[in-house]
Amino acid sequence: MDIEAVTPTLQGEWIKVEQKGGEGPGPRSSHGIAVVGDKLYSFGGELTPNISIDKDLYVFDFKTHTWSIETGSGDLPNVKALGTRMVPVGTKLYIFGGRDEHKQFDDFYSYDTVKKEWKFLTKLDEVGGPRLVLSIPWLGMITTCMYSVGKGGANKTPVRFGTIEAYNIAEGKWIQLPDPGEQLARFEKRGGAGFLVVQGKIWVVYGFATSPDPNGKNDYESDHVQFYDPVTQNGPKWRLEERNLLRGACLRMQLSENIYLYLETWPDPRAHLGPGTLSDEGYALDTETLVWERFGGGDEPSTRGWSAYTTATVYGKKGLLMHGGKLPTNNRTDELYFYAVNSA
Repeated sequence: MDIEAVTPTLQGEWIKVEQKGGEGPGPRSSHGIAVVGDKLYSFGGELTPNISIDKDLYVFDFKTHTWSIETGSGDLPNVKALGTRMVPVGTKLYIFGGRDEHKQFDDFYSYDTVKKEWKFLTKLDEVGGPRLVLSIPWLGMITTCMYSVGKGGANKTPVRFGTIEAYNIAEGKWIQLPDPGEQLARFEKRGGAGFLVVQGKIWVVYGFATSPDPNGKNDYESDHVQFYDPVTQNGPKWRLEERNLLRGACLRMQLSENIYLYLETWPDPRAHLGPGTLSDEGYALDTETLVWERFGGGDEPSTRGWSAYTTATVYGKKGLLMHGGKLPTNNRTDELYFYAVNSA
């Protein structure tokens, strides 16, 4: 199927968001961002490859277009982390994992944006938490639970894995969901996969894979799109949908009513020390028809990768917000872009 032959149904445009100063995060990549109300929060990241910058919580006010640092009280994170992930639930932020240059791993915290209070939630890699430390997790969220999937980060287990854990916010407990590999023989252990929740289903898209075949290859680009439906007539079930128009992409993703992806294609052999193969293309997947469509228009971002991203409502429109990232020169950028969805 030729993606260019699809009749365009998406309408929207990229907007470069003006930043008027203040104490901002500056150029960085491998960090997490989330929006609560009219404020964008940023945490973690790197400027120099593999060197975590700080553990400040930066706040961008969309009304004034200025940055500030919010210190907060309570159980502040104890590790300066790169590769951290953050999702908003109501007026709280949930910050998960990441590591510093010494391979010390951060834990799982919440931050109340009203009370300005940090709270320690889970020590990772212990009973009651995710089975392994996740150095680069991907978080998806629905009303009462958050889900994590990622690559192994503990020094004793530096491997990819494919388990999915759910955190019940009300009960403050982690549970492990059915192993995808038990239902799908072709479910690969992956790192860098796209991962989120759409209409109650958990989607895992592409990534860097390890073959489920013991004699298979390692470090290849997956072309699999899979989702988990926790509520079906015959019980929870994983399904596989192969949609390889964008084969081999390492993705950053978010959603409005579709899944929105901003692509990368392959990491550098030197990992963070090089730029890898980057992209300037964005695509959306209709989760009902499973048809891909490219999106763009407006003030489009240049080629980049490892940006922070989140779903947001800005200027009265829903869309994809993207901050920072690394450029083809391997320098980091501090640019802030918003893809405003006019129709989908």
